[in-house]
Amino acid sequence: MNQPGGLADDGVVVSFEEFYEQHHGRVLALSYALSGSWTVAEDVAQEAFARALRDWSRVSQFERADSWVRTVSVNLVRSRSRRVTAEVKARLRLAGRRVVPVEGNHAAEFGYVWHAVRRLPRRQAEVVALHYLDDRSVRDVAGLLGIAEGTVNTLLYQARRTLATILSSQEGDR
Repeated sequence: MNQPGGLADDGVVVSFEEFYEQHHGRVLALSYALSGSWTVAEDVAQEAFARALRDWSRVSQFERADSWVRTVSVNLVRSRSRRVTAEVKARLRLAGRRVVPVEGNHAAEFGYVWHAVRRLPRRQAEVVALHYLDDRSVRDVAGLLGIAEGTVNTLLYQARRTLATILSSQEGDR
């Protein structure tokens, strides 16, 4: 039986292929929940696992290599989001007119709940996705994002309140 990271119970390193098989689906789902786009999620997951493969001799020794690859994917989604925002702002300045950003083509696939999650502030969306979608404990989420457990609890509380408001107003629209 394998541990969650890159090590088997006896401390022997599992192959990258086994690691990939075990964790790719969850990393892809996490990336989608944060980005709202299957195309972006696939690119992010591929890049995160490519980095893991590149450094597999080091990464496979981590107690939680799966947490490492999830952290890389969260950071890649953040970086892409910042880059896209900067590009949109630059285009607005150059064009001198207002542009309405377009949602990902597959935004409806996880339904109205994940659409509402993506409307949350970035940190709240990250903790919700990691805690509920990726089934991570508050401690794991804190470690992945490099924040205190109390901060994770606060962000989850704020996110649940905001989501309740968003989802109840959407319920009235249906």
